[in-house]
Amino acid sequence: METQYTTMWRLIEYSAGDAGFNMAADEAVALMVESGDSPPTLRFYGWTVPSVTIGAFQRIANINTAVCQTLNISVVRRPTGGRAIVHDDELTFSFSTGTRAAPFSESLLYNYTTIGTAFFQAFQRLGLDCAITQRRLKRQEASPATANPMCFSAASYSEITIDGRKILGAAQKRYRGALLEQGAIPLSVNRPLLSQVFGSGTTDNDTVAGLREFDASITLSSVQTAVVEAFEKVFNIRLHPGQLAEQEMSLAQELLKKYQSPQWTFRK
Repeated sequence: METQYTTMWRLIEYSAGDAGFNMAADEAVALMVESGDSPPTLRFYGWTVPSVTIGAFQRIANINTAVCQTLNISVVRRPTGGRAIVHDDELTFSFSTGTRAAPFSESLLYNYTTIGTAFFQAFQRLGLDCAITQRRLKRQEASPATANPMCFSAASYSEITIDGRKILGAAQKRYRGALLEQGAIPLSVNRPLLSQVFGSGTTDNDTVAGLREFDASITLSSVQTAVVEAFEKVFNIRLHPGQLAEQEMSLAQELLKKYQSPQWTFRK
């Protein structure tokens, strides 16, 4: 089978940024990967202040923006689909790769499964007894009009749970020749904050968990290391530390105008 890449992929290690820049940087990397100017890239990051990202097609009315403003919580619309996430004490990641040849040239669900397998193995390396979800969401669970607005309210296909509680949330965007997956791995969960942002009727303590609920010794660094090792094993590659290239940074600064614009975030 034809393979698309050499074994050299790029790792951008953890740093914290504001909500708009985080989204702009992810999209800039994905576009540069699609054009062939950047290698497949796994990027880890965090948030300078607690932030809410909503899915590309989600209604902004699904979250309490007044509460977010009062609590100084940034709100931004992602380039990827899915439902809203409150980003706080977590490891956030993005993975950008081409899709014109193996191993990511198959269907959306196949790619979810392939990437999900790497994260599943990462959690196993941390000693966590987790499972990969095999069910697809029912139409009413997935529809923006009827679904619970919180990403972690239900586990979809190839997402990862412990005792039925979701420990990773992810969403993808497909470009003509690339994909971008964005995801969040909570270390702890601020349930009162979730209730404020989404409303007390939409949150359920039994659907989401932070990794430290199962092992208090887990750190951002240990999760990042486990994910890197699992990616290298699953995809038979090496992740070489790097940073945003000058062209990517320039593109991210241009895209930042979109992500800081109310016309983008409040467009639905």
